[in-house]
Amino acid sequence: MKEKLLEMKGLKTYFYTDEGVVPAVDGVDIVIHEGETVGIVGESGCGKSVTSLTAMRLTPGKVEEGSILFQGKDLLALSEEDMRKVRGNELAMIFQEPMTSLNPVFTIGEQIGEAIEIHMQYSKKQARERAIEMLKLVGIPRPEQIVDEYPHQLSGGMRQRVMIAIAMSCNPKLLIADEPTTALDVTIQAQILDLMRELKEKHNTAIMMITHDLGVVAEMCDRVVVMYAGKVVEEADVVTLFTNPKHPYTQGLMKSIPRLDSSEQRLYSIKGSVPIPGSLRKGCTFAPRCEYALDTCREEMPELAAVETGHLCRCWLYEAKEEQAE
Repeated sequence: MKEKLLEMKGLKTYFYTDEGVVPAVDGVDIVIHEGETVGIVGESGCGKSVTSLTAMRLTPGKVEEGSILFQGKDLLALSEEDMRKVRGNELAMIFQEPMTSLNPVFTIGEQIGEAIEIHMQYSKKQARERAIEMLKLVGIPRPEQIVDEYPHQLSGGMRQRVMIAIAMSCNPKLLIADEPTTALDVTIQAQILDLMRELKEKHNTAIMMITHDLGVVAEMCDRVVVMYAGKVVEEADVVTLFTNPKHPYTQGLMKSIPRLDSSEQRLYSIKGSVPIPGSLRKGCTFAPRCEYALDTCREEMPELAAVETGHLCRCWLYEAKEEQAE
């Protein structure tokens, strides 16, 4: 068994607003091992991005409870100065929007070189050479010219590659990729996924892949964590999750995938929408949208428990089946 690289335990991140407290991440447990790719999936608003930003200690919310162990160190206990030594060096992130994440007034070379100078103690000249090397590695043409250009001069796909170059420049042990292929055409999307796979194989980099695209999950991930309304509702290896999803929400996500061999005229969709975190005070947060909901589901939140070896699910249906079997 590979060593644990990142371990989140009982993580709770709350936002304090004028309307009240919003528990965006509500008791999340996630483990990522060395060299492993773990997919975090779910609809918009389920807490995926806040989970990743909390791991980087960049969330605007407040961490109420829990711990984030990275190579045995609790990141929440580190000073901001010590956290800066980890962030961008051993733990790096590809942010969701490359246009807003890149600084418009600095050249591409300056933005890649910043982390290299800070963490690797390179001179400006060495950092520039490393930046050109990274641009070549991520497949950007004319790297010697691109290094002196600004973000607005590049296409969306090239900006996304620059984001990957920045994240990979110090050879991190864990790469958090927040929707790395969103808004890119399928050709560029495939190239970026190939690139991430190649970097992972070359440097044994673990990847936390945050996405709502189940096609990307099937292609890239070893294990999958399904989130809903700030909680983990199912976790399994990728083959098990696609062939035998247990939670009604995961089953709904699988049914929503368009199929070429289907004659259905309308695509399946899960009725209703994700509740505002904290708006449902009791019971399972998926119960209002679930076609299998029991009375218990509306009264009490189930625990995340093993339904099979290595397959966890948060659902009263399996508790009820166990009781009937007895």
